[in-house]
Amino acid sequence: MKDMGLYIDFPFCIARCAFCAFPIQGFRSGLAEEYRLALHQEIELLASSPEMEGREIDSLYLGGGTPTQYPAEILIAFIEHCRAHFRFAPDPEISLEAHPATLNKSGLSDLLRGGINRLSLGVQSFSDTHLHRLGRNHSAADADAAFQAARSAGFENIGIDLIYGLPEQDLEDWIKTLQHAIALSPDHISIYGLSIEEGTLFGKMEKAGTLTQTRDEVLLDYYETARTILGNAGYLQYEISNFAKPGKACRHNQRYWNRSEMLGLGLAAHSYIRHERRENTENLSDYIEALKKGKSPSIRCDKISKEDEQIDKIIFGLRKTEGIPFQFLKHDAQRSRSASALANDGLVEIHNNRLRLTPKGMHLADEVAIALI
Repeated sequence: MKDMGLYIDFPFCIARCAFCAFPIQGFRSGLAEEYRLALHQEIELLASSPEMEGREIDSLYLGGGTPTQYPAEILIAFIEHCRAHFRFAPDPEISLEAHPATLNKSGLSDLLRGGINRLSLGVQSFSDTHLHRLGRNHSAADADAAFQAARSAGFENIGIDLIYGLPEQDLEDWIKTLQHAIALSPDHISIYGLSIEEGTLFGKMEKAGTLTQTRDEVLLDYYETARTILGNAGYLQYEISNFAKPGKACRHNQRYWNRSEMLGLGLAAHSYIRHERRENTENLSDYIEALKKGKSPSIRCDKISKEDEQIDKIIFGLRKTEGIPFQFLKHDAQRSRSASALANDGLVEIHNNRLRLTPKGMHLADEVAIALI
């Protein structure tokens, strides 16, 4: 039996954040119900497919979007529907992304009883000023309350997501947010540099000249500051953006960096299974209509060559602090020369026969990966 991950996308949100470029929708009960039925149909459709033979789910991730726009009983029903149609490992990690404004202790207790054992809170900042600029629809106090409610409900694995490089954020603001997060003692902390995407509110503001991207050298300073503060607080970095207490690294996310098999369900979801990449439509109406007709909502399926799989393992594996086996490169003369040049530039190092990014290289991971492929 081969283990795999299962991702389910929920495309509904309270409002679109200023930095968000995902295909999300406002939550409307009628549309949300149609989507619920379509997801159940996709679960049934894929569970009966030959590619699921010999597979069992060891991690399930409910993401989006904001899954917690749905009431707890609906989310639990999704999990039960998955369990009824897919084979699950004895101790799966079942994660739920949550917006602080959508949580209460009663619902959290129900979610825990329903099988969810890991919670990921989209906090982004503990500054009310920055939260307002981001369009987050919650305050720092709301985030604190949601976290404490989750602990009180019995969750023993809670992660917090934070963003740095925000408009008009200075280093002191960022340090205060980090210290606030650490004071709550979450099990996992993810940090992401703000990326301004075309079509987002921030993207439009940048185009209009009313917002300027934070300079790379400033972002690097914020990143290195976070690595130091989180490390001193006992958080182990296991990937470029992710830090966890011992034993609390996210199993599901590690599947992406290891290029392990992943089945994605829902709007715009991606799958990586049996040497194929598949992609679902980003159009919500098309997604729902396809499944009403008993058809797959997939719009693309590509066979992956051994060389492309190797490239994927290099690109994604380098994101892990442990890096990749050096044997991935040593049989390719050009890649070996590129690795040597990168080492001379202080961007990578070889340790225990593995190639890994240096702290400097972590901030330039994309450039390093391009140089090696």
